[in-house]
Amino acid sequence: MQPTGFREQFTAIGDAWALAQGIVDTVREPVLVLDTELRVIAASRSFYSAFKVKPNDTQGRLLYALGDAQWDIPKLRVLLEKIIPEKGVMEGYEVEHEFPDLGYRTMRLNARQVFYEGGANTTILLGIEDVTAERLLEREKDSLLRQFEEARAFAQAIVDTVREPFLVLDQNLRVLAASRSFYSTFEVRSEDTQGRPLYALGDGQWDIPGLRLLLEKIVPERGVMEDYEVEHVFPDIGQRTMLLNARKVFYEGGSNTTILLGIEDVTAQRILEREKDELLRDKDVLFEELQHRVSNSLQIIASILLMKARVVQSEETKFHLQDAHKRVLSVAAVQKQLHASGATGSVEIAPYLTKLCESLATSMIGDTRPIFLTVVGEVGSASSREAESLGLIVTEVVMNALKHAFPGDKAKGQIAVAYDRAGTNWKLSITDNGVGKSGGIMAYEKSGLGTGIIKALSSQLDAQVETLTGPEGTTVSITHAKLPAKAAA
Repeated sequence: MQPTGFREQFTAIGDAWALAQGIVDTVREPVLVLDTELRVIAASRSFYSAFKVKPNDTQGRLLYALGDAQWDIPKLRVLLEKIIPEKGVMEGYEVEHEFPDLGYRTMRLNARQVFYEGGANTTILLGIEDVTAERLLEREKDSLLRQFEEARAFAQAIVDTVREPFLVLDQNLRVLAASRSFYSTFEVRSEDTQGRPLYALGDGQWDIPGLRLLLEKIVPERGVMEDYEVEHVFPDIGQRTMLLNARKVFYEGGSNTTILLGIEDVTAQRILEREKDELLRDKDVLFEELQHRVSNSLQIIASILLMKARVVQSEETKFHLQDAHKRVLSVAAVQKQLHASGATGSVEIAPYLTKLCESLATSMIGDTRPIFLTVVGEVGSASSREAESLGLIVTEVVMNALKHAFPGDKAKGQIAVAYDRAGTNWKLSITDNGVGKSGGIMAYEKSGLGTGIIKALSSQLDAQVETLTGPEGTTVSITHAKLPAKAAA
């Protein structure tokens, strides 16, 4: 009976080992069974596949010698030689190690010491869970969370730094974030703002029809809107005029959108603009009155000079009074034309000089002298101050030509006024077909009041005066810089 019992016991032991090996092989995570000397008694199939080792190189060998000692890991020694002998069990013990063939691995170890009846031997069961991918995902998640928090903090910092009130709204128009300037400008608190619908803020004071139109129709259709002006009366801060800049932000995937809303308070600016417009209107009225008074005063002065010229006996005095009368009339003519052209800004020179010369021809030539005064030249403009000086120069040169270029009522006299401009450069020329030089002497006076006026006005315009005279007439040119030469026709 004894041999039969021995065989039965042996069979039972074999069955137990087969069962144990079956359990070890069935477990998905790598498992090692170690003896008291930390030699490998058994290993699961998952251990061989996970760590790329063979049973012949594993079973019966010391754990630390496996794979050319790549399992000789300091933290693993601490676990197996100190923690397990003292505590008998350890779960979730994490070890990091770089294997030559597998690379960097993070392993979660679960170890348990098994005591057998009689206490002669012990076995250590070592479960090895590879959590490398899990830890990588956790680190990536932590990195993304940090990036998200940094991006959120950065975005909030930008929002808080912007001087104008600023709101970040979700797709349901709830306030995700608001700038400090929004809270201070509209006198609201953060706890009454964030997370709330925009239209509900401040007991519905932001439920503004123009704002609804912008956020619910214009921005959804266009994606962006700038300088959208809205006026509204707020209970606490009164009438406000706001310029709204809105932009819809689309995110990857398209599941959510955000609306950025910049609110520029232009109330004070609009008040200043209205005040400026009123001042400009007042200025125009005063300017109109001043022009009228100046015109009347010049006419009165001219009349007095002419009256005095008629009663004085001295021919020289009469000549000077008549000359002064003509100059006052020329100033009046310039003033009249500037006033007619609205001389507060840029003046188109060709129409201005045309009307001026028509006035000069009427007052100084009349129907008694066969002299024609014309204006030619290209399109050009000048400031009202420049136009005034140019008009006075034309008047003086025309007066000189009428006095000196056509003695004895020369038939078919012609005076041509031309103005050309190229950028900042310009040239004014007055040409007559009068007597010009006579016996080597210029027909125009070389010095005198008229010449002095022309030189003074040209100097103010930073221009040079040049007079060319000959048998066919005289040309007086006033040039600012130098015009490019024109191509021959």
